[in-house]
Amino acid sequence: MTPDEHVAKAERIITSLRKLAFPDDYLAIVDGAMIAGYHLGNALLHRHGVLPVTAHANSPSLLETPVAALPASLQPVFHAFAELERLRSEYVRGPSDYGAELSGAVWKHLEVMRRAN
Repeated sequence: MTPDEHVAKAERIITSLRKLAFPDDYLAIVDGAMIAGYHLGNALLHRHGVLPVTAHANSPSLLETPVAALPASLQPVFHAFAELERLRSEYVRGPSDYGAELSGAVWKHLEVMRRAN
């Protein structure tokens, strides 16, 4: 996928996520945020030449290049992406229940990623 295709797909996912609501839909929102982050992150990796458009990083933990070795402008974005991955691991894959701080954290990290694109 091209960077623009990734961004368009992420925006469609984010639009759908905004139809859901915390706390009832927190699992879907956290999981969907990670998928949107995947597209936003890959768009940036392609634009900055870190990955060709034929390769994709599913999550920050699977990225072959450490976040600290990414271009400086991408590091805050990938720290936000790593936080989305952590939240997904804790709340979707783990036993944690919804907490009020979750809503703000998810949207904050997604917005960091959106602004960079």
